This record gives sequence, C-alpha cells and structure tokens, in this order.
Amino acid sequence: MDAKVIENERTAKSQHMTRQPDGPGKRIGKKGEISFIGKVRPGGAKLFRERLPQINAEAAYWESRVGTLHDFRAALIDNDTRMLVTIVYDGDFKPYLEDVLREAGPWLDQIFGVFDGFKGYKDRKSVEELVANTHFECDVFYIANPDVTTRDVAKMKRVTGAVNELLDAAT
Repeated sequence: MDAKVIENERTAKSQHMTRQPDGPGKRIGKKGEISFIGKVRPGGAKLFRERLPQINAEAAYWESRVGTLHDFRAALIDNDTRMLVTIVYDGDFKPYLEDVLREAGPWLDQIFGVFDGFKGYKDRKSVEELVANTHFECDVFYIANPDVTTRDVAKMKRVTGAVNELLDAAT
C-alpha cells in the first residue's frame, strides 16, 4: 500500500529526496547521505575509546582535506557490539568516497578499523565490502540548505567577514 501525502501548509516546503545516482544513500539537492552500522571486532570498542581524543582532535584537519563534508558522526551502540556512522556530504557518492580514501584514509582507519573484517583504506576489497555490507539508507532525511555546499559556506563566511570589517571601519 502506498501512503499518500496530504498537501497542506506544512508540506509546502517539502524537499525532493532521491537515491544517490552512483551508490548507496539518499540525496537532496547537492547533498548526499550515507549511514553504516557495522559489527565491532573483539576489543574494538576499547580501542575506539582510546583513539577517540585523537580522532576528534584531527577531524577538522582530515575533513578539510576532503572539502565536501557537512556532518560526520560515529557512535558505539548495542553495548559496544556495533558502531553507527552517519555522514552528510556534497555531491555524488563515488567521487566523495574516492576523495575520502585519497585525502583522509589514515583517519578513516582510526575509526573504521574497529569494524569486524575491515582491513584498512588501502585494501580496496575491504572498503567495498564495508560499504556493501554495513550501509543502509535513512528513511527520514532533511537538509536545511540543500543547495549550499561546504565551499559556498566557506565563501559566505569570508564575504561576511569582509563586509563586517568594512562596516566596522566605516563607523
């Protein structure tokens, strides 16, 4: 049975959600999402917690090298037996994956290295198996600004800063 949307003032700003054209996950505007739930290998939860301060401290460095990430979350769940990872990024899945592997592979190994069976970002088969066996698509996906990329945000910050400096100098 297909559920129907009842058109009203609450649905007037509804977003058009599609599937990623080249891989797993959903897409709204210029932004895609992918989520994973993977089994944590024995001792993986302890190792993840030990790595966590460094993972968090290096996040901005690694993700700025990729340049298309909006949101990245990882959490141990189910009494530390599994890990949930959710990601929102600009563009299509395959180019994003290639950028992440090329630019942030060592950081990904620190996170995904606790997944059972994951052999590291340099092992392409292991990466493909991780994506194929642990991803799922969100049922609810909303993006506040679906057509604003991370580069757009950076540009807006620079422009706002320049305008504020100009206004401050004029007063």
